[in-house]
Amino acid sequence: MIWNNSSFTEHYRKIKIEGFQLDRLVGKCMKQNIRIKQLVFVSDLEITLAISYRDFRKLKKLAKSAYKITVLEDGGYRHHARMMWKKKITIAGILLFAAFLYYQNLFIAEIRVNGYEKIDEPHLRQTLAAAGLYEGCRKDVDLNKVKIKLYEEYDEITWAGIKFSGNMAEVSIAEGAKPVKTKVEKKKPCNIVADKAGYISKIIPIEGLRAADDGSYVKKGDILITGTVPLRNVAYGTESADKTETYVHAEGTVEAKIPKRLNFYAPRYERVRTGTGNKIWGISINDHNMAKALNSYEASQIKSQNLINIIRPFRLKIDLVSIEEVILTDREIQNSQLNRTINAQIRQYAKENLPKNAQILNKSLNFSREKNIITIGVTLETLQQIGIEEEIIVDKPDRKSKEGDNQRGD
Repeated sequence: MIWNNSSFTEHYRKIKIEGFQLDRLVGKCMKQNIRIKQLVFVSDLEITLAISYRDFRKLKKLAKSAYKITVLEDGGYRHHARMMWKKKITIAGILLFAAFLYYQNLFIAEIRVNGYEKIDEPHLRQTLAAAGLYEGCRKDVDLNKVKIKLYEEYDEITWAGIKFSGNMAEVSIAEGAKPVKTKVEKKKPCNIVADKAGYISKIIPIEGLRAADDGSYVKKGDILITGTVPLRNVAYGTESADKTETYVHAEGTVEAKIPKRLNFYAPRYERVRTGTGNKIWGISINDHNMAKALNSYEASQIKSQNLINIIRPFRLKIDLVSIEEVILTDREIQNSQLNRTINAQIRQYAKENLPKNAQILNKSLNFSREKNIITIGVTLETLQQIGIEEEIIVDKPDRKSKEGDNQRGD
């Protein structure tokens, strides 16, 4: 019987045979079609060879008790597969540990912030969390979105950089001075002009004269308090004899009513979920819901209660999850339901866009219903302080040329 090479690749054994007349044993093997590889005569009493596992049993029958056979090693893919199967628990543990390390590396365990001086760190971390960067989040967070959020929230930040080092996110920022309005030097004459359009509510001049009436509409750039003041008492024979006005550094406060028109949008219908009482319970490990595989409901809602949530020494979050079957229906949203949401959006707009000293005097809401959208038009009447300093450029005639003109006139 002749065996092909597959018997060796499946499972072979390298053995050592000790005894007398070893050449006679080799001859018997050849007569029995027992294939031998890597035959080495170590001495007259010892040989080594490689033989397939199938032929090894035949060889033992031929050798009987006249020869001592020692197995040196086993080889072949079937042998290695059998050994791996015997150690399956150990291998599974190694693979599971490697998978755990890989999965753990997907999350951020620590956030380090560098470069801030004036900004409050807890508030800075809240801003990062609002943008999606927090301890325990995945590393696939949109870093450009986080940087834009920092620039929008803090005028002091001139540069922001974020990089990952293992499970740590390092946030570096550079601060600059807050932009301030430039003011005219105290010794120079100036006007107070409108820096935005509105209806004048009150003007209180400290230096200079008011140039706009209460209730009047002013545009950006219009003079509110003028620094050009007429002269009443003129001393005859002095240089100021021909002057009818002088210039001062105008000061004062100006309040104006400024209308703001905004548009907000909301869905016309809301989806209402009514529970049927049927539930499926399960466990979620690191936000992987094991109960989803059992969910056969057409519509359902998921509720979870956290049981374990740790970051160090490794990320582990376990939640108790319930999947409840629900029936979905559409219900039209009423205007009264939107008031709280719209008021919150107005407050947020005022916080982000209006000056800190601005007041909202009145507001009106106009609801317009289209196919699936509600458009809410908001008109705000705000009271704000307006006015910035604008230098008055005064042309001073040359004194000598003026005296020459007087002599020619004589």
